Amino acid sequence: GDIAVFTKPLRVLKGKQGYITTDVLLALDGTDKPEELLYVITSPPQAGQIEYVSYPGTPITSFSQMDVARQIVCYIHNTKAVIPEDTFR
Repeated sequence: GDIAVFTKPLRVLKGKQGYITTDVLLALDGTDKPEELLYVITSPPQAGQIEYVSYPGTPITSFSQMDVARQIVCYIHNTKAVIPEDTFR
């Protein structure tokens, strides 16, 4: 079926982390099975990394909508460069 993806900006200060929550990233497909909705990072952020909260320092390449709902995925801003915006796909 169709998948609807809703995104909002996540503001993170240099050297800090921000949790990727359902307020920031939400995908719905009408099946009520968020553990089966998988995000795959094909273009990682340039000024930081996406990681699981329980494994700091280890970048990840995929995570599920259930991980987002459980608030266990975060973005770490870990560069010293002044970058006004960072993205990932």
